[in-house]
Amino acid sequence: MLRFSAETQQSKIRAQIEKMLERAAPGDKLPSQPELATQFGCSRTMIRDIIGRLEAEGFVTRRQGSGTFVNQTPIGPNESLQHFVDFPTLISRMGYQPSICQLGIVLQPAGQFFAERFHIQHSDKVITRRCLYNADDHFCVLAEDSFPASMITRGQYNTLCQSENTDLRLFLFSATGRTPYRDETTLSVVTAEDYPFLLTLLSDSRAPLLFMSSLCFDAQNQPFTCSQIYSDTTYIHYKLNRQML
Repeated sequence: MLRFSAETQQSKIRAQIEKMLERAAPGDKLPSQPELATQFGCSRTMIRDIIGRLEAEGFVTRRQGSGTFVNQTPIGPNESLQHFVDFPTLISRMGYQPSICQLGIVLQPAGQFFAERFHIQHSDKVITRRCLYNADDHFCVLAEDSFPASMITRGQYNTLCQSENTDLRLFLFSATGRTPYRDETTLSVVTAEDYPFLLTLLSDSRAPLLFMSSLCFDAQNQPFTCSQIYSDTTYIHYKLNRQML
């Protein structure tokens, strides 16, 4: 499932809103979503998605009936995200044109790997979403996000499969009402030869890849998403910044 132009536009608008946050003082109120949509010449839906991500990442707070406010720790000019990684934005910051291909959503038994991480049975079902991010048509990131299928209803699963929204975790937080509390992330270096399925995605490079394996825990300290991310750091740089407000 391809999704190029809309995501690229969203990345550009998000970058402009980030600049607004950099100039703002903690507690400042942002313009309303209709005002932002008019200012940036985009749909209200796109603004709502961007503000939703910024809120989930801890940069802003939405108050019902009052508006959206800057949190106590504004974004630094070179920081990436806290728990989330907005790959198109980070690719753009390196000077490359991002493009996205959603490779599919798979429903499969947990097996030993996910059973140990989610504390479920091997036969329980897990949903995995795979998404490929390119930089100027070069492989940049393969992101695999997984969670127990029992967390969502059949109707929500069908909605997820039919949606072009590439931010699975934001969908999951909205569907379940959970919020991220802490992460456990392991970093290592791998090669495509270690994972043969990557060879079909790498057309012009056999450089070592940064591998991030991360578990996200909710406020009850229960693991509920598992991410496995393979990155060619030629085209993307990370700066990890995790701070609870």
